Amino acid sequence: MRKITLLAVIVALLSLVVVGQAFAAEGMVEQGTVVAQDATPTPEAEEEAEDGEEAAMPSSDLPVEIPFLSAWMNSPHADAEAEAFRHWDADDPAEVPASCAKCHSTPGMIDYMGADGSEPLSVDAAAPIGSVVECMACHNDAARGWDSVVMPSGVVLANLGPEARCMECHQGRASTVSVVNALEGVGATEEDMDTVFEDLGFINIHYYAAAATKYGGIAKGGFQYPGESYEAFFMHVPGVSACTDCHSAHTTELDMEKCATCHEGVAEVEDLHDIRMAGSLRDYDGDGDDDLLCHDVGDGTVWVAGSGPPPRGGSAGWCYEGTQRLHTGDFDGDGRD
Repeated sequence: MRKITLLAVIVALLSLVVVGQAFAAEGMVEQGTVVAQDATPTPEAEEEAEDGEEAAMPSSDLPVEIPFLSAWMNSPHADAEAEAFRHWDADDPAEVPASCAKCHSTPGMIDYMGADGSEPLSVDAAAPIGSVVECMACHNDAARGWDSVVMPSGVVLANLGPEARCMECHQGRASTVSVVNALEGVGATEEDMDTVFEDLGFINIHYYAAAATKYGGIAKGGFQYPGESYEAFFMHVPGVSACTDCHSAHTTELDMEKCATCHEGVAEVEDLHDIRMAGSLRDYDGDGDDDLLCHDVGDGTVWVAGSGPPPRGGSAGWCYEGTQRLHTGDFDGDGRD
């Protein structure tokens, strides 16, 4: 009985020793962790910590604030119902062609800039429908250093600033080169100025070609005759040169207060017409209304839609309206616009 009791005491003592060592070991681990956190970090560790702080995401229980989100959401770039983003919905397949995707989808612009790992300055594939010009189209790793633009004429405008991102799409899609190539394609020469070529049609520069207009004779957005001199870069007042000097990059709206510092009486966008259009003489038929300018019929006169029958029995059927993609109206009476 005494031996059993003694044996039980020895076992109990051994158990206490083992348990004590286990708690001590656990305490060492906990203590080691604390010491490691309190230890003076190496320079490499400090650098990693700083990088980690800059890249740290907010806690999941806090809302993520996207800069300029509300401004962008009310801009044309975010208008998911606009023709610019819905034009291909009924196509088969329903996708934005590679030739259009750069400016009519976010995946297309990311592809063009090479931000997806592809070669820059080209779009490799059609883009899915359903996107707009989202933040990542202009704010990605490639866009940060984007400072040059290839114009439709092939001219490269270099050493630009952030406005290069705007100019990629607001540059038009035609140029002097487009016209020359079309004429050469049908074998036209200077002697054929009045010759009608069935294979020739109107070359649409496509939308508002602001960058081409701004850089004038340098960009060659319009046709330029050989040997003639054309106005180059449009120089405004100092400090007003780049796109975003006048326009908000996120709403695209004009800074009217900045305009008003020089132009008296300018408060609304509509007021700008009194400055820009004062000498355009858009009332071509003299009836007091602004008109839709149509093609010169060749004898020095201009036929305007709504001003009566077109000259030459309806042969002057070309008419352009700035807000439309193509000519509008069945001016030659063939049942087609």
